[in-house]
Amino acid sequence: MPRSIGIAVGIGALLIAGWTCVACSSSDPHPDAFGSSGAAPTAGHGGNGFDLDTSSHGAGNGNGADNGNGNGNGSPCAAKISTAQAIPLDMYIMLDTSGSMLDRTATQATKWDAVKLALESFLTDKASAGIGVGLQYFPLLKPNAPTTCTSNEQCGSASGPCFLKLCYDSIPDGLYPCESVADCPRTTVTGYRRCLPLAECTNAPYFCPNAGQACQSDPPGQNFGTCQAVTESVCLNATICDVARYATPAATIAALPGAAAGLVASIDAQTPGGDTPTGPALKGAIQQAHAWAMAHPDHRVVTVLATDGLPTQCDPDTITAVAALAGTGVSDNPSINTFVIGVFGPDDVSVDAPANLDAIAQQGGTNEAFIVDTQGDVTKQFQAALDAIRGMRLACQYQIPVPTNGGTLSYEREVNITLSSGNQKNFVYYVKNQAGCDASTGGWYYDIEPSVGPPTKIIACPSTCGTFQAAPSGASVSIELGCQTVVK
Repeated sequence: MPRSIGIAVGIGALLIAGWTCVACSSSDPHPDAFGSSGAAPTAGHGGNGFDLDTSSHGAGNGNGADNGNGNGNGSPCAAKISTAQAIPLDMYIMLDTSGSMLDRTATQATKWDAVKLALESFLTDKASAGIGVGLQYFPLLKPNAPTTCTSNEQCGSASGPCFLKLCYDSIPDGLYPCESVADCPRTTVTGYRRCLPLAECTNAPYFCPNAGQACQSDPPGQNFGTCQAVTESVCLNATICDVARYATPAATIAALPGAAAGLVASIDAQTPGGDTPTGPALKGAIQQAHAWAMAHPDHRVVTVLATDGLPTQCDPDTITAVAALAGTGVSDNPSINTFVIGVFGPDDVSVDAPANLDAIAQQGGTNEAFIVDTQGDVTKQFQAALDAIRGMRLACQYQIPVPTNGGTLSYEREVNITLSSGNQKNFVYYVKNQAGCDASTGGWYYDIEPSVGPPTKIIACPSTCGTFQAAPSGASVSIELGCQTVVK
C-alpha cells in the first residue's frame, strides 16, 4: 500500500560547569588518566596524590598507568591560566511548515501552534542568551502557488496539476499521480491498472483505493480506519526542490537575545501548507551550517531538523538517502551534526516514523531523534528537546585558553583536560584526532591537528562527551596549561 505523500501526513540541562583552570607541576605526567581505576587523589601520594587546591604535588612515587613520578618540588605551570570558555553554539533550524502541521493535538491546539509557542519560548528564554539561531522553512513554494487546491485551474500551469487522483496496481510500485489511466505504469502480465480519486485511511497515513470502505492493513490485524475521500489536496509542482533556496536563511544566524524579536516575527509570518521536501531542505540546512562554520571557526554549528512527517516530495525522497545527507555533514570539515525533532501521533508511530527519524539522527552524529507525542503536551516536549540541544554547548567542545603571560603553547605537550567531582579528579587522554577516540576510554583532540595548523577548539570524544553529560551536580571540566600532556 503506498505511503501518503503529504496531504495529512505527518534531556535535561547539563550539570557540567564551565571550564575552570588549575595550575600543576610541569614535571607530573598525570597518571590518573580518564578511564583508569586510580584511587581518589589525596595529598602526599606522588602521582596519584594530586592536590586539587595547590599548584604542587605531595612527595612520593607515582604509581599510575604511565609510571610517572611526582617529585614534590612544587614547580608552577609554565603560564598563568585564564578561564576557558565553552564554544559558542549556533543552530540553523529547518522547520516543517507542511499542511499536516495544522493537524490537531490531544489538547486541540494545532501542531503548528504548539511548536510555535515552544520555539518562541526558547528564543526568549534567558538561558538561551549567547546562542546563535537562524531559520528556514520547508516546503518553500513557487511564487503565487496556492498551499492547497481542489482543481487544476487553481494551481496554474507553473505549479499544477492538482493532485486529485492516484495510480493503483501499477508496476514498478510507487506513488504515481494521474489524471487518467494512461498516466499509470502497466503491470507485467495483464496490463491492468487503475487511476482513482484520492482517498486516505482515517487512522494511518496511507492512501487507499476504495472510499467508504474499511482500509486493509498489511500485515492484517491493524486498524487503519475507513478509506475517506480527500477533497483538498496540493499542487504537484508547487514545491521548490532547489537546495540553494533552503540553504538561504529566512532569518540569518544571529545571537540571542538580540535576534529573538526578528526570529519570532519570522515564525509568526508563516502559514503551514504543502508537502514535505525533506531531502533538499536538510541538504540546504547542512550547506548553510557548513558555510557559517567556515566563517566562524570558533563556533560550534549544528542543524536542527524539526518535522512531523517523512519525505514526500523532491529527491532524495527515501529515509536512507536523507540519512546519508546527514552523514555527509558529520564527515565534512568542519563537521556539522544534525539534531532531529519529530512531532508524531499514534498513526505515525504505527508505521515506524520515529525509527526513520532515528536513522537520520544516527547518521547526523546525534544518536537518536527527539520524539514529541501529540497525545501529550507538545509545547513542553518540543521545548525540552530544544533545551537539550542547547545544553550540548557545555558538553563536548571548548575554546582553548590563552596563557595570560603571552607565552606560546606547545599544544601536544602542555595541555590537559580533567573531570573533577568532589575529591575525585580524572585526566582525559589526548588522542590526536577523531580517529583515535576509543569507545571505552574516550579522549579529546583538537579540531585542527597542531602539525597542520593552530587549533581553535578542544573536542571531547563521543564516550567522554557522554561521561561529561552524565556527571553529577557540582562536577566540572578543567583545562591545565603548561603541564605534560596525558597521551593515550
